[in-house]
Amino acid sequence: MKKESFLWNIYLSGGIILLGSCFLLFPLFHITDITLVFRIFLSVFTLISLIGFGAQYKNKEYSSFLIFLVSIVLLILSFPVSLTEQPKILALSLLIWILFVSLAKVKRADFFHDRKSKIWCLEISLLFLFFLNGIFTCINFAFSETTTVLNFGYFTFLYGVLEIQEYLLIYFTKGKLK
Repeated sequence: MKKESFLWNIYLSGGIILLGSCFLLFPLFHITDITLVFRIFLSVFTLISLIGFGAQYKNKEYSSFLIFLVSIVLLILSFPVSLTEQPKILALSLLIWILFVSLAKVKRADFFHDRKSKIWCLEISLLFLFFLNGIFTCINFAFSETTTVLNFGYFTFLYGVLEIQEYLLIYFTKGKLK
C-alpha cells in the first residue's frame, strides 16, 4: 500500500471514529431521532467510500465503490420510511449494509490470499469482529430511541477502530505477512 493511499485510509477511518463519537454525544443534546441518525450515517459513509474509492482507484481496489453503491441506495430508500416507528426496517437496512460491507471485506481478503500473503487471515478475523458487532447492534434496536442511538454510535466507533487496525496492519507489514 502506498503512503498516500495509506494516509487517505487512516484519515477516512478517523472520520468514522469521529462520526461514532458524535453519535454517542447525540443523546446529551436530546437528538434521538433514529431516522436522522441513520441518514447521517449513510450520507457520511457514501462520502467516505467515494473518497476512498478515489484514493484507491489506481490500485484497482473497488470494494469502496461497492460500499458507496449500497450506502447511496439505502439512503435513497430511507426517505419514504420513518425508521423511528419501524425498528425492524432499520435493523434490516443496517443488516443489508453490513452484509455488503462484509462482501467487500471478503473480496479484500481474497486479494491478499491470491498474493499468498497471510494478511487474509487477519482480514477474515477483523471481518468476523465487524460482523458480530453489526449483528449485536441490529438485535438491540428494539429498545428506546436513546439506546438505539447509543448502539449506533458504538457500532460506528468500533467499525472505525477496526478499519484503522486493518490499514495499520497492512501498511506496517507491507501486505506481505508470510
